[in-house]
Amino acid sequence: MASIDLGATATLEWGTVPSGGAPSLSIVRPDGTSIATPASTTGPTSATAKFTPSMPGRHLARWTAFAMDGTMGAHVDVLDVWPADPLFIIPVGEMKTGLNADHATAAQLEDMRLFVAAATPVIEDIVGPVVHRQFTQVADGGAHAVVLQHRADAVVSITELGSPLADFVFDEDASIVYAGRQLAPRLFMPGIRAVVVTFTAGYQVIPANIRLAARELVRHWWQIGMQSQGGSVRRGSASDDVFTPSGFAVPRRVMELCAADEGVGGFA
Repeated sequence: MASIDLGATATLEWGTVPSGGAPSLSIVRPDGTSIATPASTTGPTSATAKFTPSMPGRHLARWTAFAMDGTMGAHVDVLDVWPADPLFIIPVGEMKTGLNADHATAAQLEDMRLFVAAATPVIEDIVGPVVHRQFTQVADGGAHAVVLQHRADAVVSITELGSPLADFVFDEDASIVYAGRQLAPRLFMPGIRAVVVTFTAGYQVIPANIRLAARELVRHWWQIGMQSQGGSVRRGSASDDVFTPSGFAVPRRVMELCAADEGVGGFA
């Protein structure tokens, strides 16, 4: 079953209903709760139900039905619901133009959305956060400072043993948060996981070289997909691949385009 956007109507189908069966459907949401069973339309050997997910993530759908001879039939499927912000690193329409895919099928366009979303963590593994968003970092107390995992542009909030903290200094250049005031430094309150820092990181305007790197990565994946479907797309050899810090294999051209920003990602 293809993924759908949050708020769109999903259609669930079972095409092998036992003859004479009366199907029932249960849906479990990502948080483990069940939703009211939607009404279904039943044919001789099929059943269809529609519902509108209100939560992003993986939904489990389970159909059951008793056949006329008393045997039980069952069918399980999953539905993935995109979050409200899928963290696309580049617009899908831009990627469609870059691939000359104006005549792509609906299924191919859905694959393209998946590729664009998948490109985000790979590119960010090279250069650090690209899509601007909030991050939360937890640290032990008892120290003068917390070194943030990413290059932050703003600190949204800090809590110390669960209480909001007002006296801190944020060094934006170094992405370090210090306890106390500039002329009155102190230690964070001691305790395991005592300090929680919420901050924002990423680009308000994504640099052109990073956008091109994302396009090149998606184009690479797209060509591999076409080859697996019997297409005649030419591809470079495996020796053209290099590896990101986490071990993702990417075309050398992708790394070259990201080179100006590699330091943001914290290469060893």
